[in-house]
Amino acid sequence: MKKILSITVFSLLLLLGSCKKAIDEQPISEGLLKDFLHNKIEADAAIAGMYGEFQQTMIGDGQYRNRMTWWGEARSDNWERRLTYTVNATNEIDLNGLTEINDYADWSFLYSTIGRANLLIKRLPEIKQFTPVGTVGALTPALESSYMAQSLAMRGLCYFWIARVWGDAPIRTEPYLSIDEQAEQARDPKAKVLEQAISDLTQAYERTVKGANAPVWYLGEAAIAAILADAYMWRAGTTKNNADYTEALVWLRRLFAAKAPTGKVYNATGVAANGTGGDVADLQSGPTWNAQFITPMNSVETIFNIHWDNISNGCACMAGVSRTTNEPMIRMADPLWTNWPAVATATYGAITATVDRRVKQTYNITSATSQPIRDRSFWKFYAGTFTAATATAGYNFTLPTASYSGSLPYTTETNVYIPMYRLSGMYLLYAEALNKTGDQLNAVKYLNFIKSRAGVPTVSTAQFASADALEMAILQERQYELIGEGVRWFDLVRTDRVKEVMDPILIARQTAAGNPAVGWGSDKNRYYWPLATRVLFSNSLLVQNQPY
Repeated sequence: MKKILSITVFSLLLLLGSCKKAIDEQPISEGLLKDFLHNKIEADAAIAGMYGEFQQTMIGDGQYRNRMTWWGEARSDNWERRLTYTVNATNEIDLNGLTEINDYADWSFLYSTIGRANLLIKRLPEIKQFTPVGTVGALTPALESSYMAQSLAMRGLCYFWIARVWGDAPIRTEPYLSIDEQAEQARDPKAKVLEQAISDLTQAYERTVKGANAPVWYLGEAAIAAILADAYMWRAGTTKNNADYTEALVWLRRLFAAKAPTGKVYNATGVAANGTGGDVADLQSGPTWNAQFITPMNSVETIFNIHWDNISNGCACMAGVSRTTNEPMIRMADPLWTNWPAVATATYGAITATVDRRVKQTYNITSATSQPIRDRSFWKFYAGTFTAATATAGYNFTLPTASYSGSLPYTTETNVYIPMYRLSGMYLLYAEALNKTGDQLNAVKYLNFIKSRAGVPTVSTAQFASADALEMAILQERQYELIGEGVRWFDLVRTDRVKEVMDPILIARQTAAGNPAVGWGSDKNRYYWPLATRVLFSNSLLVQNQPY
């Protein structure tokens, strides 16, 4: 989703989506609004502003502020703090001691994007009144429908994130058109917030063009279907409503019927009935697995990515998942770092052989601890040269020489294209839904597509004593496949495995820090984040999440 700059009207739009009160949308005067969103140029700028706000939220409005990681992964077993850092926000996340002053407890950025979407949804149908169809600068009916679908989808996506991170939240579906409007608003129940997300996304799917190639940077047919499948899986897991697993399967089959950016239908034979179709050839090939992150427009697997351009947006200086000239505040957690399946040795610093094609295309398992700038280099989203295994040597992945001493890409000048959804993640979600609805045979089939592409041994249903054991295997495969893509924490929450997975890790961290070794405890309210103090102060009708 390229952020379009150098448009005068876009500068005006920045004012329209800024934050205030309960949901941090700044009311604007009628004097500004009456002259805006009257033609195609202004609609283009408004759409660009909406996507630009979302990408800034997820990737960062400053160094290490990639909220996609902090919200979707940092509290999981994927990442741990660097002990040399004493940043309160990071320590709170690492030790499960979140407070309302945490930098990432503020939902204002997502509501700012919602504000932009609300304005578009309100005003797009009115443009023809100012610039009639057929005149210069008009918005065509097809483009109006497309922009309306994208705006609804973006609003739904933001509410989906809010429901998962904070639970209860105010629902606002109208833009502020006057400073006289009441801005304070109480929180709606999390079930209603999720229902709003599903409703918006369903309306978006009805409006969006079917059969077009995935636009990658924008919300099209495949992306909307993928988000809806994800939303139904979340609701199924957190409310124990098994009917939602069936609904998730419906949306996954609709995703399979859509087209990748290359024009290939994602899974043409898998749209007829649950569990049918599918093939390893549907995915990016194993030796070129990393290429889908470098050139997503050329991949059969791409669904929806964030386009971060260094010139327009600055450094993609993301904590944990990118490389800068400084160490980030978090690093890949020890268990993943040393014990990725099929790594021949767990000794850090050794040149290891592996049968998993993803390992050396994800992170540097050969750098020395004496060189901290290169320590645990996460290079998944950067270009490099992949060399397949031979009889005498394991897989290898070599990055281009940087403009400074070392072998890392100079990421302050590197564009990144972070995936929000891609087909392998959806195949694993499909396997999970099939397993939940009693189809273990086909669940294993789709799990094996990912394993085969990775070059690791496949499995059979006989290896799993229960559906629960198979679910754990699917979740583990999602962890290896999707690390750095903001999903692991949500996987643990929706499958109710936070305590099971995180208790031993937290107890070890707490013990090492000299704190009481209490683990996660029994309060599942802690799965949600607190509301930031500045959010509470802005709105007297808000109530803090328990037990914060």
